[in-house]
Amino acid sequence: AKFPKVELDKLTHDFGTINEGEVVSTEFMVKNTGETDLIIMEAKGSCGCTVPQPPKEPIKPGDSAPIKVSFDSNGKPGQQSKTVTLTTNTEAGKETFEIKATVTPKAK
Repeated sequence: AKFPKVELDKLTHDFGTINEGEVVSTEFMVKNTGETDLIIMEAKGSCGCTVPQPPKEPIKPGDSAPIKVSFDSNGKPGQQSKTVTLTTNTEAGKETFEIKATVTPKAK
């Protein structure tokens, strides 16, 4: 069987040090290196503070599309590591990548 294949431009994005309460975002480029259209059925963050926005259209073989991921650091002081899981029509069915940040707590 022919399947689409996901190739990400990075598996981790580190926002570095941010202040608690900041909302930061980045983009992961998803390339389809397979032979059929890539469909991302769902993109889910490991917590409600992490919101991925996958492309709604199928990604054709050889094409790329961005997935924007935003992270809300409110109430999340310290080292943060969040996973985004994509549910796709690839052979594996799931792809994951990660965002990280060091969140400086709000002054009390």
